Amino acid sequence: MFNLERIEEIIQDIFRTEFVRLRKDTFAFFDDTPLPPLEKIPLEISKQAALKAGVFFGFEPKDFSSLRQLAQQALNAWQKNRFIYLATSGSTGEPKQILYSAEMMEIEARCIGKHFKDAKRFITLTPRQHLYGITFAVFFPYAYNIPAFALPPIPVSPWEKLLKEGDSVAGFPLFWEYFLKAGNKFPKGITAITSTAPCPKGLFERLKQAGAEKVAELYGATETGGIGVRFSEQEPFTINDYWDISTEQNPPLISRKGIEGWIDFPDEARFVPPRGMFPLKRLDRAVQVAGVNVYPQAVEKVINKHPAVQECKVRLMRPEEGRRLKAFIVLKAGYTPKELPAIKAYLAGALSSHEMPRSFTFGPHLPVNSMGKSADW
Repeated sequence: MFNLERIEEIIQDIFRTEFVRLRKDTFAFFDDTPLPPLEKIPLEISKQAALKAGVFFGFEPKDFSSLRQLAQQALNAWQKNRFIYLATSGSTGEPKQILYSAEMMEIEARCIGKHFKDAKRFITLTPRQHLYGITFAVFFPYAYNIPAFALPPIPVSPWEKLLKEGDSVAGFPLFWEYFLKAGNKFPKGITAITSTAPCPKGLFERLKQAGAEKVAELYGATETGGIGVRFSEQEPFTINDYWDISTEQNPPLISRKGIEGWIDFPDEARFVPPRGMFPLKRLDRAVQVAGVNVYPQAVEKVINKHPAVQECKVRLMRPEEGRRLKAFIVLKAGYTPKELPAIKAYLAGALSSHEMPRSFTFGPHLPVNSMGKSADW
């Protein structure tokens, strides 16, 4: 399932992700700048990325002079442990490390991959240390012996030349939106797959109008793995075979076959017998920022810790305002809006680029409507 080359590619993606995080730029993941040689990578990035690679493969990194050496350490750990850890975002607290054994990965790959087993190639546009990136770069190709490639998600790349008939291309909603805005067309026989975030209404049809022969949406989360798949936004997701479902209680429960215990279904959903499901809304109150789940209440807690802040409210911008978070702040007595640069500097060290509000409004009290409930501003 993993070899030295594949593991080195995953570690390279981990290092690139650390560069993106340092830049505090949501759209930096569209950048295809090659990773510099190890000796030119800032020590802070190198240490942090090595630690994350160690967590991912379950080992404590030792000194290394090349990414190939670090990859060999990871390969040794994989051959011994036969599991990896995928990290959640940590937006609601400390990040969680979710264990995926080789057996779990193979079961998932064979179940979900059967929908794409006729593909001539798997193409992934998601970093390979994430659930769906590694699914398409490693799990599915292993299960069905199909070549896999990872490409940078650059919307203006010459996609009609890069893609070939029979490709299954795994992207994410934000990429597909910009792919279509750039006027791209698919060559014949392409399956476009979207995951990592809810598919915007109409995206299925627009991808087909651009020439996709088939469009698929994957539903799941790092905490659970893949839960379902569908091929039309009018259809329910078909829940994957390795899940047992119990809808007799609220919220419904699911249990992964072969693993003891039941967990709450992650979202509010409408179930369609025997194994169909329409997600209605997230129970964790997450919003989507550039295809990443962000939790406004968690961002509020961080802002409230600043000594100048009495209280605040964070929410997603309205469509005409943008696609980022915005914050309304009530300052403590003695402070003025001139405190904003200091607040921003504090937040830059505490929030990810996706969590960082791009608009700040100050007022004497949080905005409410005529009923006294929280209102937009």
